[in-house]
Amino acid sequence: MPTALIFRGGRLLARQPRWATQEFAESDYRDGSGSLRLRIVHVEWASSVVRDGAVWLEAEAEEIDSAGHAAGRRQVLIRAERLPAPLARKRPRLRV
Repeated sequence: MPTALIFRGGRLLARQPRWATQEFAESDYRDGSGSLRLRIVHVEWASSVVRDGAVWLEAEAEEIDSAGHAAGRRQVLIRAERLPAPLARKRPRLRV
């Protein structure tokens, strides 16, 4: 899972998910039916697809079931304006 590295007390901690779980309506993603609950893992910001006058971005995400458990990964085309802004990359602060 692509995440920023986290250092605490000189030790590398386990990676944390970058984006929170979001629910997407049927009109916000392509080729699906019903709403979809996803935790975004990676978004291809550089390559966009224009279909039906809207901009779509390819994303890799974990599907989350109604109980809040991961139900597997999938590739999804999501409407660009529904995606959260990309997270800022933080560089580790090195102490000398």
